[in-house]
Amino acid sequence: MKNSVSLALAIFVLSANGAFAAGSHIYSNAISAHNITAIQHSIMTTAMQTFEGTAAAALGGRAKLTNNDSKYMYGTTPMYGWPRLYGEYYDADTQKTSGRNGGDDDTINTIAVTNNNEILDPRPVVNSVWLNWQHINDGVKFYDYDELNTNTDLIMFGLAGGEAQRGIGISEWGIFGGYIGGAQKNDFVNLSENGGYVGLYTGYNIQQFNLSLAANVGALYNNAESEYGADEFANMWAGVGLNATYNIELDETFTIQPGVYAGYTWIGSANYISVSNDNVANQNFNMFEVAPGIRAIKHIGRGWFGFINFKYAFMMGHSGDVVANGVLYDELETRDYAEYGIGIEKSIDRFNIALNINRRDGGRTGWNGGFNLKYIF
Repeated sequence: MKNSVSLALAIFVLSANGAFAAGSHIYSNAISAHNITAIQHSIMTTAMQTFEGTAAAALGGRAKLTNNDSKYMYGTTPMYGWPRLYGEYYDADTQKTSGRNGGDDDTINTIAVTNNNEILDPRPVVNSVWLNWQHINDGVKFYDYDELNTNTDLIMFGLAGGEAQRGIGISEWGIFGGYIGGAQKNDFVNLSENGGYVGLYTGYNIQQFNLSLAANVGALYNNAESEYGADEFANMWAGVGLNATYNIELDETFTIQPGVYAGYTWIGSANYISVSNDNVANQNFNMFEVAPGIRAIKHIGRGWFGFINFKYAFMMGHSGDVVANGVLYDELETRDYAEYGIGIEKSIDRFNIALNINRRDGGRTGWNGGFNLKYIF
């Protein structure tokens, strides 16, 4: 009797493994869609943080000389650079700008007028441009499915401008876009991905509080190889993200910045007939994310800044049904994850350079890092 039970159990396990392997390629679209949600997190949070300003900007209200030597000035951002750092904003009533020490200078900072007495705003329409590269290498964990190894590269660019006084705060706009290239694989499927995206940004800053909003659209072309051959399909998506942060000044060199990011991503999924002649119908994805976090920013010295950060991403929503040959498959669901890391930053003349490295644990486990180069007009 015992041997019969053992044999039956073995046959069941082998059958289950065989069915799992045979049906694994059916989940290719779900795998791609889940990866888009993680890519969206990196795109949106990187864009918002870059548009919001440099690490020096978080200490900008306290930027001053120490040891009577300009080489110790917080952030060596150029004197005619980032307005938010120095508080230079146009005052339409007095036709003057605020001075670099927070006061007004009637002689130097008076705004020029045309022959028609039209006020000329000296601020550039575009105040900064930036380029960012990120590499992500992590394992993606799903419920009731084999873990996948993920390698993704994101190349991003953006420009910002239009800073203007709006009520008691300062508003700004920005545009961004980029390229996505990556691969995901386990023992059953090897998925390569290439695509791109474009987006818009707007931000509003009131003293120590900053609110950012971004939206984007994108497309991803996928090639999924399995034991049956290669399937090709595409995903389209549209997303929106909101980020709120507040700077808590602990001393003249140290800021704590708590915040929360919230995002929604809709992902359009394609139906196709696979190389194994399976008629695969994929429902669209609707995914929500809420990621509270905290960042600590420290002026190390000589214009060098260091920062550490931690956040926890809660993933929610409907991950889309999969129907193959009339059979409904269980949803492929992922897990929440934590991300924490460190970075350094330095401004050289009008250029700002930043490097960061992060660790993820939970539903996504692995490393990611990046490089950001920003030019401030």
